[in-house]
Amino acid sequence: SSGINAEWPLRPGERVKNMTKKLMEEKQKADSRISELEQDIEAMKLKLEEVENEKTTLLTTCEEKEEEVEAITAENVEELKRIAELELEMENNIRVIDSNKNELHNLEQEKIHKEEKHTELEAKLKAFIEECMEMSAE
Repeated sequence: SSGINAEWPLRPGERVKNMTKKLMEEKQKADSRISELEQDIEAMKLKLEEVENEKTTLLTTCEEKEEEVEAITAENVEELKRIAELELEMENNIRVIDSNKNELHNLEQEKIHKEEKHTELEAKLKAFIEECMEMSAE
């Protein structure tokens, strides 16, 4: 109301001019502010697009890493199976070695027994030959 009172002594035509001038200034300020806001919106749209691109890149990278992890996990499973097979093979080989050691021990015992028997038979044969020699000498 103080604005109107200040303009009151002015003629109606000048009052309208002043009011129009003020309205034009307000409109310019509003247009300027709208322009600033539109620029802010454009900048935000660009930033959003950047963020979306980054998100897409990260998702793609994550998918690739997941595929890598799956492949490595599959390889590890195969390796573990192979290791289990090798462990079984080793256990079987150890059993075969133990069995062969026992067989070797038995054969060595048998060899010793036969050598003793051979020595014993040789001594008997020698005694028998001597006996025969003595008989023939008589």
